[in-house]
Amino acid sequence: MKPLNIAVVVGQFPMVSETFIINQIGFLRQSGHQVDILCLGKKNGYFNNNEVISRYNLMENVFVFKWLDLMPIHKLDRLIKATSILFKSIKTKSFFKLIASLNPIKYRDDAINFNQFFRVYFNHYFAVNNYDIIHIHFANNAVRLLKQLKYFENRVVVTFHGYDAHNFDASYYSELLKRNHIRYTVNTEFTKQKVINLGFPENRITILPVGLDTSFFKPNKKEHKVFTVLFVGRLIELKAPHIAINIIEKLIGNEQLKFQLNIIGEGEYFEKCKRQISERKLNNFVTLLGNKSQKELKDNMNGSDVFLFPGIVDKKGRCEAQGLVVQEAQAMELPVLVSNVGGIKEGVKDGETGYVLTENDIDGFADKLEYLMSNPELLKEMGKKGRKFVIDIYDNAVLGENLLKVYYL
Repeated sequence: MKPLNIAVVVGQFPMVSETFIINQIGFLRQSGHQVDILCLGKKNGYFNNNEVISRYNLMENVFVFKWLDLMPIHKLDRLIKATSILFKSIKTKSFFKLIASLNPIKYRDDAINFNQFFRVYFNHYFAVNNYDIIHIHFANNAVRLLKQLKYFENRVVVTFHGYDAHNFDASYYSELLKRNHIRYTVNTEFTKQKVINLGFPENRITILPVGLDTSFFKPNKKEHKVFTVLFVGRLIELKAPHIAINIIEKLIGNEQLKFQLNIIGEGEYFEKCKRQISERKLNNFVTLLGNKSQKELKDNMNGSDVFLFPGIVDKKGRCEAQGLVVQEAQAMELPVLVSNVGGIKEGVKDGETGYVLTENDIDGFADKLEYLMSNPELLKEMGKKGRKFVIDIYDNAVLGENLLKVYYL
């Protein structure tokens, strides 16, 4: 298969919460493909110490995708760049549109200053730069690029991540639905059904979870005296950190059990959780650790016994679409306890790598935690099965190959 010229479109880059996009781009670069990263928002100046970003010099190929950012400041530089663009576009359908933008009678100063030229170039950017693939993360970003997609005839892939399936209705995507050359990927069967309900055709949707580097998320267990339960995620309603605290509180009556819950993350529920811990006198059992780096997260997983993620459907009807952290925990050989909402349950082998429990079943979660505390051999067995499960299905290399199959379809 020939190397591809790919444009990956994101909101901002890099984003701490979107390391899966960085890993995916790293796989594409490692596989010999050219990748440009186009930001509809901003190019961030932090998080550049990420190993994948450093290894492949990804920041050198990150561009802010706005027409004013494509246009040089000085007029001579604009002339030079415009000439280069025209030569590049000679064999494309965009050439005559670009030539027409230089008509001083029609566009006056906008033609003379090249303003109109770069507006047209912005709309024809994908076609002029002869990309083989445009891969857009988050479908709402694709809606912002309808003009560019209109003039692009090669393969387009749009990835729904959950937010974009939850927060927009079918009318918002009506124009995108008319583009028949687009294929869609989703992270779970749950998200797929949401996308189908928005009107997207099932035969153009592929389930492709987001993945992780299992060579990084590799356990090196630390000795610890107290049975440690770990929760990781933004502290918001749908991820249910407050319910994790309720579950731990249920176990306090059993004086034979020595345990603690560590909560990693920040968000609007941080103060709520802080008050909950204080009011119920749980300070000896629950610790709020705030945000942590990937390395610190890995260290905490190495010092934990079970991962707890009791997600719920929030007041707006939203819930977790995949929950990559659940796969990260299993890769670190932690049995996981998750709820049956959204797509979380699809990333766990119930009864083998952890347990899937009914939403808000605090007693059920507490019983399973107590059972695992009392069965250390089962804990180890589930951990081993969990890591194998993630390596087989969620490793970056496995998912990268599946992504290429979508590209070459």
